Amino acid sequence: MKITEFFKEEPSYIIEIPLGRVLFRTLNCEEYFKFQKVLKLHPKFKWDIEDEIWEECVLQHSLPTSRNNLPAGVVTTVARLCLYYSYPTDINGANFLLDRKREDLKEIKEQAILMVCKAFPTYVPEQLEKMNWETLTKRLAQSEALLETEFQFNSQTSQAQDDSGKIFKNLEEYVETAIDFNQINRTLHEEEYGQPVGDFNLKNLRG
Repeated sequence: MKITEFFKEEPSYIIEIPLGRVLFRTLNCEEYFKFQKVLKLHPKFKWDIEDEIWEECVLQHSLPTSRNNLPAGVVTTVARLCLYYSYPTDINGANFLLDRKREDLKEIKEQAILMVCKAFPTYVPEQLEKMNWETLTKRLAQSEALLETEFQFNSQTSQAQDDSGKIFKNLEEYVETAIDFNQINRTLHEEEYGQPVGDFNLKNLRG
């Protein structure tokens, strides 16, 4: 499957770790609250939920082994990031995302879509986003005729910005500050077997 196919439906993110790269999608609201409910009511099933999030949301990865054989902490990292990016953790986060989406509406395509939806109520934005630009412009001209108004693109119109570098940087910072694979290995070992003796390089104890 082409890599662009993975980015068509849901917001998707990439995390790079020493072992390789993981491409994952975010959860929709129904999925998010389902997992959060189980995590809250049955915290002992945390690892099972993380495994399920991995299976549901990881679209592609370049890791050298299957999920069950990954070092401890990798699945947890991806699952936590997936939850983190799927829903705001507080009001400030919700307002921040809303502000970003308001900025998106200044793009040429978004302005055209809003105008066409106003003239053709049966259209939804997702349908118009699949049109090529010439067809969408034709619908825009038809909208002018129906609404008896002349449309002009806003002078503040901005082109789509590629902020993938910022996303990747944020992900790297999150992993570096939030996840210590060696510490997770040691903690899991202590929980399962007590204090470790000598050197150890644990695989995923959850598998």
